[in-house]
Amino acid sequence: MGWVGDRRYVFALLTTYGVGLAILVTQPWGWELNRLTVRLWVFFRHDVPIAPGRVSPEDYGVLLNVLLFVPFGVLLTLALRRPWWWVTTAAAFVVSALIEQAQWRWLERDGSWGDVAANTVGALLGAVAVSLPLRARARPARRAGPARRP
Repeated sequence: MGWVGDRRYVFALLTTYGVGLAILVTQPWGWELNRLTVRLWVFFRHDVPIAPGRVSPEDYGVLLNVLLFVPFGVLLTLALRRPWWWVTTAAAFVVSALIEQAQWRWLERDGSWGDVAANTVGALLGAVAVSLPLRARARPARRAGPARRP
């Protein structure tokens, strides 16, 4: 299990992630984040043309929101010590909705339900990525051979 088995490391990483997330969402970096999505679009559309023509800069914004919450899904699932992907996904929905609500009410940024959905999907991907190996490891190994009858 290594560092994953020691909950102190998981909680330290989760706390660090939470602080970084709080800094990211509370600062007035909306314009810079918008520029980042446009730069990514230009890069993958023109410089290294691998993106389909129908992909827009807004699609990169959605992708960045998904990627932002993948670590949340991974770390919270590890912190729970149970492969409960659905608990992590519900928690991500609540945290994301609170973030978007705060951005809409008190910060000079736009909050949207699309961002909540993208963040929740990201956490779901992270939680499932961790849950599957944890579940596989938790299952007892089955012996080959005929089944015994009582």
